[in-house]
Amino acid sequence: MIEGGIRTKEGIPLDPPVVSIVTVVYNGAATLERTIHSVLEQDFPGMEYVIVDGGSNDGTLDIIRRHEDRIAYWCSAKDNGIYDAMNKGIGLAQGEWVGLINADDAYAHGAVAKVVEAVAGKEHINIVHGDILVEYPSGARKVKHAKRSSFLLKYWEMVLNHPSFFVRRSYYAGHPFDPSFRVSGDHLWTYRAWRENRRQFLYLPIVLAHFTAGGASMSGSFARMLKESDRMCEVLGFSRMEKVLARTVRTALYLPGMAKLWFNQLAAPLQGKQQP
Repeated sequence: MIEGGIRTKEGIPLDPPVVSIVTVVYNGAATLERTIHSVLEQDFPGMEYVIVDGGSNDGTLDIIRRHEDRIAYWCSAKDNGIYDAMNKGIGLAQGEWVGLINADDAYAHGAVAKVVEAVAGKEHINIVHGDILVEYPSGARKVKHAKRSSFLLKYWEMVLNHPSFFVRRSYYAGHPFDPSFRVSGDHLWTYRAWRENRRQFLYLPIVLAHFTAGGASMSGSFARMLKESDRMCEVLGFSRMEKVLARTVRTALYLPGMAKLWFNQLAAPLQGKQQP
């Protein structure tokens, strides 16, 4: 394993952070710099940054090293997928709150400070979330508001915006991601937390992060999606009727969902880019 960052330097004292930001990355040289800048430019002093790399060979480590004097800790080693890397990053965090921002996404200006201010004195809150600004390859931009629907979260997809999540580290300690999932681990984690107690979620109706659309979000295999969804139902202990309903809802909403993605990608630029 390769590692670096402020924690690895002798004689440099570090104040205990309030918030830890974790980025997991693998061969993200094309987009990582933007993500790093969005974290380091936050106007909140009580913050640390941790980067977990999966063994990149495309120049990602060169980018990390350029900024390591402001990164609390970074490491590079093979992992067992994105959710394994997220668990590793959370384990390395030292803040009371943990934000996870992927290497092709970015935080909105002031996001961290707004979250900390909003949750002050709310000891019953374990998860803060908000809206995201979806950015399409065409240049179109559209705000995606969280859908706080128990039905949709249970039977359809991840309708809350995971890039906007800030979670108490103490809560993550007993609620890790399931690394056996490839793309639905955040959905499974979120629904379990919602089912446990939806009042532990605090929704902020503001844009907290910018999300880059494309890749799996626009070309994912329907069969693969259904396979992971079916396994989610098994893990969650759904009844036979619940499994049938979940498959029916996901099948019925798949094509309209993809059509909306393609509309926002292709037609939205003709109507003008939307700002948050």
